[in-house]
Amino acid sequence: MSKLSDSGRARLFAALAAAVVVTSGCEGLYWPASRPVRPQAVPEPLEVLLPKQVRIQEFTGTRDFGQAEGVKGIDVRIEAKDGYGDTTKALGTFHFELFHYKPNSPDPKGDRIAVWTVNVEDPKVNRRYWNDIHRIYQFKLGWKEPIPVGRKFVLTVAFQSKFTERLFHQRVFVSGE
Repeated sequence: MSKLSDSGRARLFAALAAAVVVTSGCEGLYWPASRPVRPQAVPEPLEVLLPKQVRIQEFTGTRDFGQAEGVKGIDVRIEAKDGYGDTTKALGTFHFELFHYKPNSPDPKGDRIAVWTVNVEDPKVNRRYWNDIHRIYQFKLGWKEPIPVGRKFVLTVAFQSKFTERLFHQRVFVSGE
């Protein structure tokens, strides 16, 4: 068996590191790396009550949140549905991304503008975002830059918990509407 030189070992190590990155995906770029790869097993009667779908509701839109400088956030309303199609609570992490709208494209997401992650596993935190009247989660996501009124954006949400597969939804909306 031949021995590798120092430069050969360095090239082999770089190739192995690249293979690990390629085969593991881009988890760290868009999602916390601590998320579970496979959901934990849940007993059959309870499994149907877990979220199977998340949906960004139509009432999601830009808001000023009482700031005089103009629109600086998005009031996001998320509905989680269980295996019966009923609205349910969700214990896990919501990951939101906002993109510029790219017209005339199969994928309308342009450049990414902002990212937010909200963990609602803790019951107290979960209650803070839960709206009892509408049976939805309501998140007020803000940032420093004003949002131009009348422009289209794409908002995505990904939900992950210890007990579910990752769930996705995206919605195109117009700022100020």
